[in-house]
Amino acid sequence: MNPNLIVIKKWHFRFFSERKTTRENFKLWVNTTYILALLFIGFLGIYYVWTLNVNATKWYNIRNLELLKNNLTVEKELLEVKISELESLSSLMKWEWIHNMEKLWNAQFLVVKDMKWYAFNY
Repeated sequence: MNPNLIVIKKWHFRFFSERKTTRENFKLWVNTTYILALLFIGFLGIYYVWTLNVNATKWYNIRNLELLKNNLTVEKELLEVKISELESLSSLMKWEWIHNMEKLWNAQFLVVKDMKWYAFNY
């Protein structure tokens, strides 16, 4: 009698070849690796989209701050122009009290020099 037929009749297989078990384990290992690789690629895709979103939000805030800075710089320059106009000689000459001032003849000027600069140049 054939021993394989006896095994089939008993519904119990005692003989498994080592090659067959290795092949089944290898198939399971390849499937697991494939699934893990797909999950990892999906995770990297989600992380990439999230990083782009964070950077876009930051750049939007930076852009708004730069626009505000440019507007404030223009306002500052306009105020400096206004101040220089008010301090100019022509605007001072338009004031009435300037004509009541005494004229200056033979003006002498006092010049103050930095003594520290001269102390090192002896």
